[in-house]
Amino acid sequence: MKTILLLAATLLAPLALVAQGRPGDPPPGDDRWREFEVQKVAFFTRQMSLTPDEAARFWPLYNEMQAKIKNAVEPTWRSRENPADLTERQAAERLDALLVAEESAVKLRAEYYRRITDAISARKLWLMLDAERDFHRQLVKRLGRDPGGDKR
Repeated sequence: MKTILLLAATLLAPLALVAQGRPGDPPPGDDRWREFEVQKVAFFTRQMSLTPDEAARFWPLYNEMQAKIKNAVEPTWRSRENPADLTERQAAERLDALLVAEESAVKLRAEYYRRITDAISARKLWLMLDAERDFHRQLVKRLGRDPGGDKR
């Protein structure tokens, strides 16, 4: 377990440095965000049964993919006005922009899934997809019990 956490911290450090300047990201000192990321890395690594060598190949690709998908999709969500204030034409334009962004995200996933299966097995990529789903389910359950997300 110590090895997994050390590996997680090592692999997430460059990601934290890259993400510091992007608007909308949690502040660099946000301990809950860091804790979330460490838990995610440990959960995925365990669920996927990644060896340290596989983890070293997988995590940089996964983090890069997630950052690119976020950059592709997030601007369309950030620019959303209150839907009640939009004209029909504005709403249609926003939907078109969202569809273009989502298509870009699908293309990015396809590209990175191919790259990831060059780094780890296709079976472990499927395990990653399950781990993502399971991790998000657990997160929703936890937030449902504690809407503030605070463990205190």
